[in-house]
Amino acid sequence: MASSTSTKTPCITCGNKSVGIFKCEGCLQTFCRKHVNEHRDMLSQQLDEVVLEYDTLQHTITEQSDSKKSQELLLKQVDEWEKQSIGKVQQIALEVRKQIETLNVSQTGD
Repeated sequence: MASSTSTKTPCITCGNKSVGIFKCEGCLQTFCRKHVNEHRDMLSQQLDEVVLEYDTLQHTITEQSDSKKSQELLLKQVDEWEKQSIGKVQQIALEVRKQIETLNVSQTGD
């Protein structure tokens, strides 16, 4: 009768004390029943940290984008104010020129 020898992989955490029953596809390590739960908890905690970093980064990007939009809006308002101010100065200058011309005509007509 032939005997079959099966190689059992030990738990990476326990060493040779326990037989591994679960192989993590991510890190390719084998864990016993006790340590597979600890490994899953550790992975869950790491995922939570990554999600928190993502949320923080997303918030920062949104704030910077809002700040940039706000800055662009302010610059557009300054541009509009500049155009309106120049227009008003040009209008007043035109009116003053007309008044000067009217005065010159009336003075030469005296």
